[in-house]
Amino acid sequence: MKLLIAIPTYNEAENIERFIKAVFDSLQTAGPVDGNVNRAGEAAVIVIDDNSPDGTADIVEKLVPQYPGRLHLLKRPGKLGLGTAYLAAFDWGLSLGYDVFLEMDADFSHNPSYIPAMLKEIETHDVVIGSRNVSGGCVEGWSALRTFISKGGSLYARLVLGCDIKDLTGGFNMWTKAALERINLSGIISKGYSFQVEMKFRAYSAGCRIKEIPIIFVDRKMGKSKMSKKIFVEALLNMWKIKKIIGADSGIDQFIKFVVTGALGTVTNLLIFFLCADIFNLHEIPVSIFCFLIAASQNYVINHRWSFRQNTAREALSFKKWLEFTGASLLGLTVNIVVMKAVLSNFAPSFKVIAQACGIAAGMVINFILSKLFVFRKKSIKEH
Repeated sequence: MKLLIAIPTYNEAENIERFIKAVFDSLQTAGPVDGNVNRAGEAAVIVIDDNSPDGTADIVEKLVPQYPGRLHLLKRPGKLGLGTAYLAAFDWGLSLGYDVFLEMDADFSHNPSYIPAMLKEIETHDVVIGSRNVSGGCVEGWSALRTFISKGGSLYARLVLGCDIKDLTGGFNMWTKAALERINLSGIISKGYSFQVEMKFRAYSAGCRIKEIPIIFVDRKMGKSKMSKKIFVEALLNMWKIKKIIGADSGIDQFIKFVVTGALGTVTNLLIFFLCADIFNLHEIPVSIFCFLIAASQNYVINHRWSFRQNTAREALSFKKWLEFTGASLLGLTVNIVVMKAVLSNFAPSFKVIAQACGIAAGMVINFILSKLFVFRKKSIKEH
């Protein structure tokens, strides 16, 4: 398993030498793969420098002879964006047969001591995320306002994209070659800090096996942060472009489709109910149950293949799932019947189908909540 660690730099002269040494030191503790291949011997580092005025590239060039064949430098003419730096490193590594790729910042916010744990997880996953937002992860050295903005930005991205990765914006990420090939790197539109969000969301949408492990993110001690208000706002706006290009549904989209599906089920329900209860004068209770089963079956199929397709794309229709959907809808059916009987008893409408319509409307919210949270939920990261 050949590992390439990509480190983009701009004015990191104060950190880069110590950081490179710390990275290679951490690889010595990584241990074997399959008992016989040493990770440290297969690992290399590539620094992508955007013509740093402080001489970062010069420092790296002097270090190259100390790590023959394992430390590489890619010099670029100017600041071309974080995303393009990583894409250049990925292209370079893929052309040379590397199997695993790690993104890291050079300011020690991403502690090299986590590399062995990430290498262990990548053996059974496609993507490993060093996460600040899962249990055990945190940020040290940030103000309350900066922490709030960071967590708020990640939550915003999750809501817009309908994605349950906890740390979408973080930059400490490991990828397999297979994951990068599934993502379609040539289609990446982000150049700045939204690059990390787009990469993870593409992997998530492609069904990659993703694992988030907790890290302690420590604010840089030396050097200056490259983040600005303009970059942050641009990243937030890019969420909608990413969503549109990838074509994934947000929670709002799923709700609208669920309502449309429910309306189709309602038409089926009411039509059958009208024929059985009003035309053939059958008792409304067994007719209502029969209508429920027919409409539930129709709704299950449509919700599976359309409303929640990005959650269920890799799952086949199954009797077990139909039972779960039917079971989750029973509370809605109960509300349906109670409301229908109340309308019949208190208002005596000319057509019983009016009472049934009221019952369906009352049960719709219950059906949606149960379906969203239990039946058609996206599998958690751990389940992948």
